[in-house]
Amino acid sequence: MNTINEEFNIPYYIFEEITEYIEFTAKGHCKCMKWDNIKSLLNLAVVNKRLNRQQADYLKEKFCRE
Repeated sequence: MNTINEEFNIPYYIFEEITEYIEFTAKGHCKCMKWDNIKSLLNLAVVNKRLNRQQADYLKEKFCRE
């Protein structure tokens, strides 16, 4: 069984985008483009080795409200 360490540092710019996305969706606003931007930022963080693939996938699964 492969477990993921859920305690890792999320780059601040991704944290801000996820927070804004959650605030908008909680108010009932659909922000599909916002989530697409977050996925792009997560993929760039993987390429730049700020996150690994498992961490990025975890964030996508945890916070996606689409």
